[in-house]
Amino acid sequence: MDDDRIEEILEKQKETLILVKKIWRAEKWRRFWTVFRYAVLIGAAFGAFYFAAPYVERFMNSVQQFQNIKNPQDLQKFLEQLQLPK
Repeated sequence: MDDDRIEEILEKQKETLILVKKIWRAEKWRRFWTVFRYAVLIGAAFGAFYFAAPYVERFMNSVQQFQNIKNPQDLQKFLEQLQLPK
């Protein structure tokens, strides 16, 4: 009778071990996809910054020039600089 009880316990332990392994595998994949998702998001943010940096720099230079305008002639020069080349 003791042998039956021991075998029953061993069988339950094997089933539990199988389930724990499945849970552990699922957790590893969840961590991998979470890290991958954040890496893609951070990469996209840096890519967007790299793409937008020249435009932001040009805008900041324009604001700086606009703040330095003291007379109408300077304003006219500033407006000519802002026009796109044809």
